[in-house]
Amino acid sequence: MRATADIVALVEGTGDPAFAVDATRIIIAWNRAAEKLLGLPAGEVVGRSCAQVIAGRDARGRPVCNTLCPALVAMQRREPLGSMELQVDRRGGTPLWIAVSSIIPPNAAPCVVHLLRDVTEEQHRRSFVQQVLQGAIALSSGDPDGRPAAPVVLSPRQTTILKLLACGASTRSIARTLGISPATVRNHIQQIMVALQAHSRLEAVVQALQRRIL
Repeated sequence: MRATADIVALVEGTGDPAFAVDATRIIIAWNRAAEKLLGLPAGEVVGRSCAQVIAGRDARGRPVCNTLCPALVAMQRREPLGSMELQVDRRGGTPLWIAVSSIIPPNAAPCVVHLLRDVTEEQHRRSFVQQVLQGAIALSSGDPDGRPAAPVVLSPRQTTILKLLACGASTRSIARTLGISPATVRNHIQQIMVALQAHSRLEAVVQALQRRIL
């Protein structure tokens, strides 16, 4: 069909990861950027059910890709299509968070084009910040033992890295921000954890909040 060919051309000409499904939730187009993002070549996914290939889950692990796909329901009801974030698995089982924006191409056979964006780092950052807040609340509501915490001296660079950690930044993100190598960032973080007697990055941030270093 000419309409289907136009959709395939549209998806393949898109620089961002994208794919299209028809009204029966069958994948009809899958571009190179989607191949790179999810590790799945077009030849393996075109013609298959979107739910089988994407198998998206929400933050609680509940399946989102099913017969009640929000995008297809909105298309059938002729309602505006919203965006959503899903957890999916790349080839090999690596979990990945993607933001999905959906559009209905005009003057085409009934279908939905999904545009994908990797938001794994953003999702991890939000989760980390939430854990920090929960840890800080737990500390503030605990019973102090009255003993002053041992003084901790951090270098200006270590303090900067600690602040970035508190914002949920990853090792690579910190390295890009400060213009240093990831290995150097990891070394600084290890030294910070030793100084704060912390066993994890989360614990180091919570300890820093408790000691008013941050």
